[in-house]
Amino acid sequence: MMELTADEAERLQFINTLVLRDVSAEELNRIFTLESDSYPDDEAASYKMLVYRHTEAPDLMLGCFLDGDLLGFICATRYHGKRLATEAMRMHIPNGESVCIHSVVVRKDQRRQGIALLMLRSFVERVRREQRDVARVLLICKSNLIPLYTRAGFVLNGRSDVVHGKDPWYEFQIDVSNG
Repeated sequence: MMELTADEAERLQFINTLVLRDVSAEELNRIFTLESDSYPDDEAASYKMLVYRHTEAPDLMLGCFLDGDLLGFICATRYHGKRLATEAMRMHIPNGESVCIHSVVVRKDQRRQGIALLMLRSFVERVRREQRDVARVLLICKSNLIPLYTRAGFVLNGRSDVVHGKDPWYEFQIDVSNG
């Protein structure tokens, strides 16, 4: 059996203390603060949009907490298309065949510790287990995050047609169909 380095053991111990759970409506102010701190103004979701997404799809907003402190979150909605289109970012189709992730956010002082990867893997497994009629999870990201989503098991579909802010986006997909 391979032994862990001290750094790996410390990281594993830290990861094991994290709690992943649904975000409550009372926590949306903290979600909005993290969203605003993590995305440029022309890309961050408005508070109103986060409230809409939470109201329509509360089971698709996953928070990561340490001793009650919000460290990160994933926010998503369902959509009827097989690709993530611009309109998917503004709506929730309850019986849509795709779950579209809109935000994967980790607090700046907590990044590069495996939190995003933990949230992504947990989120995908939750969708697979609880959203039995969903075929895929889609997301778009900037080029610097391609390695993260690849490690999480997503497959690159190519450059996205979505225009959101000034930088190009790349679409990823992971199959979660249960059939």
